[in-house]
Amino acid sequence: MTDITEGNGTGRLLVIGGRENRTCGTGPLEEFVALSGAQRSRIVVVTTATGVPEEVTAEYSLVFGRLGVSSITELRLIGRTTADDPASLTMLEQATGVLISGGDQSRLSMLVGSKTNVLLHHRLHCDGLVIAGTSAGATALGRWMILGGDGRTVTTSSVRIGPGLDLLGNVLIDMHFAERGRLPRLLSGIALDVQYLGVGIDEDTAIVVDGDHFEVIGSGVVTVVDADRATVAHAANNPMALFDVRLHLLPAGCCFDLEQRKPWFGPTREEEE
Repeated sequence: MTDITEGNGTGRLLVIGGRENRTCGTGPLEEFVALSGAQRSRIVVVTTATGVPEEVTAEYSLVFGRLGVSSITELRLIGRTTADDPASLTMLEQATGVLISGGDQSRLSMLVGSKTNVLLHHRLHCDGLVIAGTSAGATALGRWMILGGDGRTVTTSSVRIGPGLDLLGNVLIDMHFAERGRLPRLLSGIALDVQYLGVGIDEDTAIVVDGDHFEVIGSGVVTVVDADRATVAHAANNPMALFDVRLHLLPAGCCFDLEQRKPWFGPTREEEE
């Protein structure tokens, strides 16, 4: 991965499956800092999702400090008023990297459609901003986000979905994936609308989204569920029938084309046949 040129062109998304290594400054967080400008980074930690913002900010400040970052600011958006406040927007305009913390993703719902949401979208696509989300902050990055559900079968009742921040449009993200056995939940979500790709991310693992593709980093695996050719049949809370679903398992170094829906061994694309 290479550093982003500040204020120039499209930024990157770093979507982390949760419980990222915070003890030695390696893995997804190290990549986030490198992309944000290394020691020149100006990082804003959005603590909306967590119930313990002081603890979360202290932990990330310690990790980022070890990596040489001196500019680390907490942004505690606790309602729509603060999400639309000019002071909040100014803080985000000055950032080179924004990290949306974990916690309860339902708390992030109030950001959807806010001035903060609009600014993040603009700066990601036009101004080289790097945006990371971990755990709850990760699932909120899609157009739709998983709000809950933990069924062991693939049914409509196994998942709850609501609007997300729409920073990664055609993807439905789930986190703590292998550790919490969430394949049924992700399949249930994708079966509701098969145009979306399902992306399940293990802990201490991330995808780095650059334009129309992403690369996997970290210690775990990313599971991609592609049901665009699938047949779905379901009724009420009964288990679904789901045919012809494609499943990809991508460890670190593998890449995926979001437009063509094709994986490859990275970091260099293989030549088209």
